[in-house]
Amino acid sequence: MTSPASDGHYSIELPLSCPLLINGEEGPATGGREFHRENPADTRQVATVAAQGSAEDARAAIDAARRAFAGNAGNWLNNYKLREQTLFQTARLMRENADRLAQVVSLEVGMPMRQAAPHVAAAADIFEFYAGLAGKIYGESFTLPNGSMINLVKEPVGVVGLITPWNFPLTQTARKVAPALAAGCTIVLKPASYTPAAAYELVKLIQQTGLPAGVLNLVPGPGTVVGAELIGSKAVDKLSFTGETGTGKMIAAQAATEVKRISLELGGKAPYLIFDDADVEGAARAAVFGMFRNAGQACGATTRLLLQEGIHDRVLERVAQLTRNIEVGHPAAAATDLGPLISASQERVVQEYIQFGLDAGLDLVAGGNKLRGGGFDYGYYVEPTIFDRVDNNSRLGQEEIFGPVVAVTTFKDEAEAVELANAVEFGLVAGVWSADYPRAMRVARRIRAGTVWIWDNYAQPVEGIWGGYKQSGIGRELGYYGLEDFLEVKQIFTDGTGLTSKPPYGQVIKE
Repeated sequence: MTSPASDGHYSIELPLSCPLLINGEEGPATGGREFHRENPADTRQVATVAAQGSAEDARAAIDAARRAFAGNAGNWLNNYKLREQTLFQTARLMRENADRLAQVVSLEVGMPMRQAAPHVAAAADIFEFYAGLAGKIYGESFTLPNGSMINLVKEPVGVVGLITPWNFPLTQTARKVAPALAAGCTIVLKPASYTPAAAYELVKLIQQTGLPAGVLNLVPGPGTVVGAELIGSKAVDKLSFTGETGTGKMIAAQAATEVKRISLELGGKAPYLIFDDADVEGAARAAVFGMFRNAGQACGATTRLLLQEGIHDRVLERVAQLTRNIEVGHPAAAATDLGPLISASQERVVQEYIQFGLDAGLDLVAGGNKLRGGGFDYGYYVEPTIFDRVDNNSRLGQEEIFGPVVAVTTFKDEAEAVELANAVEFGLVAGVWSADYPRAMRVARRIRAGTVWIWDNYAQPVEGIWGGYKQSGIGRELGYYGLEDFLEVKQIFTDGTGLTSKPPYGQVIKE
């Protein structure tokens, strides 16, 4: 582990900025209020100065999106070639500006540049994928025996409110914005308060493609203010939220009063099951990647390591060795594997869970400390931590920590493995490693999760899906399912009988 005092620097100028963008125009928040976001790697620096949007600002953005949709601004709803071009050009611009985007993400999140660069590339891939789908929103048509015709057409859901998280700000935003634009929706985007500049940098690039005014609007600000307006507004047809499960439940309850369409991508407590016939090296490397990517600040982090008894010692020894070799340091440094946590409050939460494990007398296999000395004193740095012999029913086994803390539990056989995997309220992702493919597939089918990886961890191809069972959410992102989340299906029925008085009319009209 290296001190981040002097080995990390960025080439972009600070502070970054994030104004409002409403109806194609940038500007300050009403009243000029601003939010200052510190650099989580060095809290002596201000990373971003963002406009702090008000309820009035949110309403103005909603109105702009509503007008753009109702007025079909720039023929946005009908011209799929325009939407296709917008998305393709966005992907191109992201790749041309990849280094700046990666630095912005690294600065605001604390994500190591080694992870921020592929994060940008993955977000560009999402825009490119949906560009290819913008002109392929096909309906259906069929004729009934009496000659009447049914046309099923797919139309954009309308004005959508998008509330995005801070942990993977570009890909999480791309997963919502790209399919919404491909479908022909208009958008009000509220980014996480920790990462407004990342969202703004992306929106700026999208605006450069010639997007009609009002189609995409950006309002940074508190969820209790801007988010509340999006949830409660009758002019917003759909809300898509990624974040904490408790907030998702509140959104679902409020949206229900308006029967507003919602999609929710929420928390997780992902199990990673390693059976006694597994490839120890491959399984251990996959586990460590899924556990500690982005300092474990991921809803799909595999923070429950379930090991069959016969392989427990060998796998845990290798996992512990790999974990101890992780370089914790400044996110801009080329050697850094794990950067700081996002905030002081998140650091406190992680330390509380570590203290819980220590107080419970669990076997501390690796880590367990807040890093101090040198540049560590100015950032939110915590060692990657592993506890062994964790009771699956304990807090460490049940609650989402959102940090680099892993709970290890053993199982005897396949039945117990599945039982433990499913014995949480979440069902976002899971992983299985066994040389017996029929068993791996059988277990994957029995785990109640939206994604189950076999022989891999945290793979997220845009062609697939992302979303969960149980309290991990409602709806799916990525792939064609992500596009359908922003579409309505309409039936248009055309009579083909030519009859003035149809037989059913006789139920009401006497001849």
